[in-house]
Amino acid sequence: MPLVPAAILAMLFLALAIWRREAALAAFCGLLPVYLVRLSLPLGIGTLPSTLLEVFFWELFVAWYFMDAPDAKKPGAWDALEEWAVPLTIFVTAATISVFVSSDLRAALGLWRAYILEPILFFPMFVHTVKREKHGIWMIATLGTCISVIGVTAIYQKITGFGIPNPAWAAAATRRATSFFGFPNAIALLSAPVVTLMAGWSLALLRAKRSTRRLLAILPAAAALLGTCGVVFAVSKGGMIGIAVGITALGLFDKKLRAWTLGAIIAACMVVMLYLPATNFFARIVGFREDSSSVRGIIWSETANMFKDNPVFGAGLSGYPTRIAPYHTHYWIEIFQYPHDILVNFWSETGMLGLGAFIWIIVRFFRKSWKLHKNGWIVATNAAVMITLLIHGLVDVPYFKNDLAFLFWIIVGITESVQAASRASLLDKAKAVVTGEPISPWVT
Repeated sequence: MPLVPAAILAMLFLALAIWRREAALAAFCGLLPVYLVRLSLPLGIGTLPSTLLEVFFWELFVAWYFMDAPDAKKPGAWDALEEWAVPLTIFVTAATISVFVSSDLRAALGLWRAYILEPILFFPMFVHTVKREKHGIWMIATLGTCISVIGVTAIYQKITGFGIPNPAWAAAATRRATSFFGFPNAIALLSAPVVTLMAGWSLALLRAKRSTRRLLAILPAAAALLGTCGVVFAVSKGGMIGIAVGITALGLFDKKLRAWTLGAIIAACMVVMLYLPATNFFARIVGFREDSSSVRGIIWSETANMFKDNPVFGAGLSGYPTRIAPYHTHYWIEIFQYPHDILVNFWSETGMLGLGAFIWIIVRFFRKSWKLHKNGWIVATNAAVMITLLIHGLVDVPYFKNDLAFLFWIIVGITESVQAASRASLLDKAKAVVTGEPISPWVT
């Protein structure tokens, strides 16, 4: 993008960040795909590759830090980092080591900045802003709007084939929507977790006391439907399975839906066992006899051979394509940027240390979710969202992309904000009673 229009957009976003941080944060959540707008920022000694999303992040972060001062420097603003200090320190340390393990130092530094530093700085800012301003619903509303737009463009592409960059994907018989991304799975990686989030929000609104609130349930439900259309028309089996498992988890977490969900699971199992086409489809997926599944099996086999020689540090950030080349024997398959499994991705990119830290973060997330499960609809829903991401991640790359790294920490941040709100002082709770404002930022 030319610098002049990018500069105008950056100034508008900066004005919003200065005026209302919570509104800018909500806008940021809905604008995650603008990482596709690539920029070369002029420096005195050259240019710095960047994205419009990265520019927006630094404007928002700086505005939060300085405009909310001294509040941002008080105890509480950085609680999200302090409580996660050990796993985050190990995670950042492992990623930093991986920069120097990588065969491409410049690319590794760029990924370290975009996938590690910025999303982790975003985490406490998100928690603090959501807790303080009580506008958490704004954040998920813009995420829902984002996947709705993606879904509409995917539907249009499914009908017309317009704008699909690859002829094989554009052909009517094998059409796979890409929306404004460069490849189909990018739709599912961003949309699938948010579909589960929209489903949980819609369910919460249907149970609201006020009839006007119940009527609003149609909006997140429509977003979930459009997002699902995007995933289906991208032909992302991993995304579809992720949504199915996430929605099932949501049903199991809900006492009123648990019996119905268990019945649906039993019925689905009966269909798979007794209906031959369903049996064959399930066998192809589980047995890696689908083309995409068999390709992943080959990728993992070659990656396992690479790990035998590089077990501790893996390939380093951005180092996988170069490091895997000597082990790549199936020449009819291209060398991918990542090995397409969430745990293997982290092992390859950040070594065993980074993989251990990531597992620690996930375990802590679910432990917090369990402890907070009585604190409203958002906790169970958000746990189901993470399950959707992890299930899809078994066959894809749900973190190492600009939008996905931020989305991951938004998910973690939502649950952390619930805990932060639950620790409100007696004075804050008394003020809430007087003013009528909720303590939780996730009240429907």
